Amino acid sequence: MKSLLLTLATVCGTALSFTTTFNSAIASELMPSRNSAVNSTTIAQARSCPKYAGGGRLAAQIETRNFLIHFCDRQGKLYYTGISKRDGKGIYSLPAYTEEGTGYVVKNGKYEYIVTGASLDIVRNGKVIQSEPVIRYVSGYYN
Repeated sequence: MKSLLLTLATVCGTALSFTTTFNSAIASELMPSRNSAVNSTTIAQARSCPKYAGGGRLAAQIETRNFLIHFCDRQGKLYYTGISKRDGKGIYSLPAYTEEGTGYVVKNGKYEYIVTGASLDIVRNGKVIQSEPVIRYVSGYYN
């Protein structure tokens, strides 16, 4: 465990300081990054995919209102894992690819998952059946 001193400025011009502790094994995987073009909030970069997503190098972690999605690079091949926040059920380690102008694309029988920095679209037989905006995007690749 390590300690970190945080200082926050308030609207009144005063500063609030506090010290927090964090697990250095997890915190060491996070690196500061530029602002997200999607929602203009600061994001972090992580280096590896969680074990439940199959491990490997993290390409992207994406969160919508109902899903947590990981794109993992394992030995040069990209894989998708999508987990429902409601019931924890998911689709694990489907092959994925990137398509210029589209984003990440995953095919699963009659279903196709298209994930961009802005949205997750679930397509069945060529028709969008569900679309959710991205609320958080963490890039795993360094700029």
